[in-house]
Amino acid sequence: MDTLPFLSTMGKKSNAKKAGNRGGGPVKLLPQTRGQLTAVVDEVFKRCTKVPPATTPSASQEWTEYMEIFQLIEKIRNIEKDIQLPTHCREEQVVPFMSWLKERKIMISGVEIADFGNQGYGLRAVEDIKQGQEVISVPYEAMLTEDSARKSYLGPLIERDPILQHMGNVSLALHVLGEFVNPQSSWQPYLRILPSSYSTTLYFLPQQLQTLKGSPVLEEAVKQFRNIARQYSYFYRILQSSPEAKSWPIRDYFTFDAYRWAVSTVMTRQNRIPVKGSSGQMALIPAWDMANHEEGIYSTDYDDEKNCSVCLAQREFKAGDQFTIYYSQRPNTELFLHNGFVFKENKNDSLAIKLGVSKNDALHDEKVALLSSLGLPSSGSFMLIPGPHPISPGLLAFTRVFCMDKASLDKWKDDGEKAKGLLHEDCDVGTMVQDKTWNFLNTRVALLMRAYCTSLEDDEAALPTLSGFDTLIRSQLICEKKILKDAASYLSSRISK
Repeated sequence: MDTLPFLSTMGKKSNAKKAGNRGGGPVKLLPQTRGQLTAVVDEVFKRCTKVPPATTPSASQEWTEYMEIFQLIEKIRNIEKDIQLPTHCREEQVVPFMSWLKERKIMISGVEIADFGNQGYGLRAVEDIKQGQEVISVPYEAMLTEDSARKSYLGPLIERDPILQHMGNVSLALHVLGEFVNPQSSWQPYLRILPSSYSTTLYFLPQQLQTLKGSPVLEEAVKQFRNIARQYSYFYRILQSSPEAKSWPIRDYFTFDAYRWAVSTVMTRQNRIPVKGSSGQMALIPAWDMANHEEGIYSTDYDDEKNCSVCLAQREFKAGDQFTIYYSQRPNTELFLHNGFVFKENKNDSLAIKLGVSKNDALHDEKVALLSSLGLPSSGSFMLIPGPHPISPGLLAFTRVFCMDKASLDKWKDDGEKAKGLLHEDCDVGTMVQDKTWNFLNTRVALLMRAYCTSLEDDEAALPTLSGFDTLIRSQLICEKKILKDAASYLSSRISK
């Protein structure tokens, strides 16, 4: 899913002057303006790195903190508004990109790049394609990887910075931005065809995020924004203070909007490829990453002998069809947060319920031990899933143990094989535990449904009238509420029995 416009910034007065070279380039901030910017960036860094409180903050406290950081970021964006990344018409970049693919020995057969409206750019079959037919092959050398990042001018920074050493996706984001603003980069034809902005939650306004009240993705979106604000402020300070960075193209282009774009590029397109002697590394795979998602079978592999990724057709495609790939088993929550779209008929969808055994529970140790024998945590997220049996095995077993008294725990704790039965619906746990389990889950589901600002019916009625981010948000809420509705119906039937 591709492009949505950047959020607008406020302010009319210019904070910058044009670069001295007539050939173009980034504008330069006036010294006084640069000082103002640095002061705000320092404040963002302090707020994002402060020691967390001893007790978990409430949702309202987290929102207040998010708003404070958001407002500081808006100040930053206003100061940086004259510093713009180079822009390119994507349609005009198709021909140069296809030529570049040939130069890089990237094989793309039977498909072409096409615009699919709301889905953005993708691949369209120009001939009938059989299931299992090889469509795309990309050599390792043509990919943007953690390794190519280390070989770039950012290499010395990556080698000594602890964050970049341990977070390959962050290293890759800086690499993408560094190559994009470097006119001499050999990856220019690929980078110029990428979207100029994305539909990730990093682009949402607070009022749009507020529509997600009650959804578990709200907390994750707020955390994600805070993390990116922290990373931006951290690398801004490094790039402005490091003597060696003065000659780096990325330095004068490094703004919050630019970093947000780079992070979203990596977040929506990254894939882990195998590398000998390691657990693999993050990479962007040109051409392959143009394909949009469809439910099906995973049909991308890595050929160790040829050292390239290979994409096969997951099903038959007729000439004129959109050629799609299966992004793997991901719930809509993950697709929404990290890919910027929602797949309505997602068979792998789920909705998290946070549960935990209280340390004040008199049977805490016994319950934790039994849960551990089942491979379950004593606290965490447990899933509701679509379909006729919406209570996942982990959620069912946890709740059963959570509801047990001393006698019930003694019955199950000493026989590991017998205890595995707690993961199955037809397990006889006794009337008392069974009734408490269904009633507990029924109450929790009802509370979750009431936490939303709107009903399922409201969202479905509003959806046809919306566009952009609002359509995406309501689509996610509809998927979540359908899971809750199915769960409520199922639990009601269990209780009535």
